[in-house]
Amino acid sequence: MIVVAVLALALVGVLILHMRVRRDLAQARGRLAQARQAQEHLTRETSARNQRLVQAERQAQESAELLREARAQHDLVRAENEHLISKRIPALLSHLRAPHVIVPGVQNPALAGTDIDRQHRAILDALIRGVREEGERIDEAAQAVVRGAMSRVQTQALRAQDLLAGVQQRYSGDEHTALLREVLGLDMYNELIIRRVQVTGIACGATPGLSRDDTYLVDLVVGAVSRVENFEQRIEGPANHLRRRIGVAARAAESILFITAELLANAVHHSHGTLKVTIAVHETNNGAAIVIDDAGVGLNEDQYARATRLLSGTHPVRLVDLGNPPHTGWAAIGRQVAHYGMQVTVKKSAFGGVQAVLNIPTALLVEMPEDSRPSVLAPEPVRAPVPTAVAAVRPEPAAALPTLSAAVQAESVTASRTETVASSARPRPAPATEQPPAEDLAPLPQRRRQSSRPASGPRPSRGADASGARVLTTPEEAQKRWGDFQVGAEAGRREALPTEQHDITEGN
Repeated sequence: MIVVAVLALALVGVLILHMRVRRDLAQARGRLAQARQAQEHLTRETSARNQRLVQAERQAQESAELLREARAQHDLVRAENEHLISKRIPALLSHLRAPHVIVPGVQNPALAGTDIDRQHRAILDALIRGVREEGERIDEAAQAVVRGAMSRVQTQALRAQDLLAGVQQRYSGDEHTALLREVLGLDMYNELIIRRVQVTGIACGATPGLSRDDTYLVDLVVGAVSRVENFEQRIEGPANHLRRRIGVAARAAESILFITAELLANAVHHSHGTLKVTIAVHETNNGAAIVIDDAGVGLNEDQYARATRLLSGTHPVRLVDLGNPPHTGWAAIGRQVAHYGMQVTVKKSAFGGVQAVLNIPTALLVEMPEDSRPSVLAPEPVRAPVPTAVAAVRPEPAAALPTLSAAVQAESVTASRTETVASSARPRPAPATEQPPAEDLAPLPQRRRQSSRPASGPRPSRGADASGARVLTTPEEAQKRWGDFQVGAEAGRREALPTEQHDITEGN
């Protein structure tokens, strides 16, 4: 029993111990599970911290890279801005003055097409607009000043021209030869002053400043020749190839005379002193043409391109573009050509120089009345036959009459001063059957002169014969008188004027 009791007690003790062990084991397992959970949580937190650390390191690297790029970009932009200020803007200003100067682009090719490049281009464009607008404003103001000054000078010179013409008429006798010689020299210089003032004013937007009636085209050419210094020795012609009584409308007469004079002066200026400049007047299908040929130094390709641009009158010209000293001839011609719809072309002539052709449209031409004639200074038409009776009585000097003084000859192209003299001194044209056929030519506009006095017919002389009847001056006698006057005028001018030119502003 004791044994059994001991065994029972031992078994109970074992059971109790077993239960305690199992309880302790369950508790240990619970604590182990909690420890594992804590370990896993700690592991997750560690992993998260590591990821955040890696991410922070990556962000720090990226930030450092961005900072380096920003610094590099800043340095690049600063260098590009310095390049813009020190190189591109000065080059642009030089380019506006001299188009052959090249404006550099961006310093770093990597910036081409970027926002920096576009912003810098916008700055340069704004600078160009500002400089051009300011330059145009200043140039317009300068041209206004020049126009006003030239207008006043031209007015005074024209008054002086009238005074000199009056002196020539009052002291035209043989006893005043020395005085007349001096007056002729002054008159020629005054005419040159008027032409230079006129071309300067027209180049700055002024008008020619003179008005004329409907005038024979050949008279305008003769007047233009007389406006050139030393024209007797330097200009050959004009050759008259017109077949009809072609005149120029009043509104364009002075402009055509001015353009022709400038082209002649330019040709004479660029030709050697012994070389002749030829001028001829032709009729074309679209109007008329004045052709001027010289054997001078000619032009190169750049000069031809510049001449074509200026003579077209389609491009605005500023005073600073005309050189120093300014050559205003081509610019002034271009303004008149564009205003009246004419055309001036220049090319290499057959003599190695320059051939200038002024094309006058039909709209500016008129057919002069039948009762009017060109002035006595106008050459005979090359193709027109001369009647035998008239050729037999014509005096020898009339074949190539010397020209009047510059003032008288310039005024001779006006119809109001030469109408009576021209009609009395010039022979009548041949009958219609002897004239070249003109049916194929386009008719010119007709205009009637509004003058009340007769345009043709001999004028009576102041003397009378023994019977008391008034003696009429024949055309041949009037022509002879004018020829004698021209011989004296030419001799006086040759002694009064120098043979060399010194005007550096004459060339265009």
